[in-house]
Amino acid sequence: MISILLLIPWIIFGFKNPSKNYIGLNQTKKSLTLLLGIEIAFFLALYLTLPEPTSKIAGLQSFAWNYFILYYAKGIIPTTVFSEYLNGNLGDKIDMNYQYVYLIVSLIIDYLILLIISPKIKILWNKKPAHNNVLH
Repeated sequence: MISILLLIPWIIFGFKNPSKNYIGLNQTKKSLTLLLGIEIAFFLALYLTLPEPTSKIAGLQSFAWNYFILYYAKGIIPTTVFSEYLNGNLGDKIDMNYQYVYLIVSLIIDYLILLIISPKIKILWNKKPAHNNVLH
């Protein structure tokens, strides 16, 4: 859940700066570059602190096993659910060899969360329909 909490400053920035617009978000290029940098740094910190593989303890070298709920849920959960749906072994292959997929999915989730809660989107949802001028 820490990975989701990282978005709070960008959510606040979006609501305080509704006039800003970059790639469909109420953000600036600088703020999104900062988010990208922090997201990559957070992922690398987790990846580099991953314990060395050992056959004595099951799942010790697994990125998903170590960081599943507390640290990197927004990248691991969607990846695992979708990959296991496609192929039962695909989630294990991603976890053992392609952990960067979690980072990519996490960045996609970041974009979607910021897009959904963007004030401009809320304005569009709250827009009243035009009057119906149908003659009876």
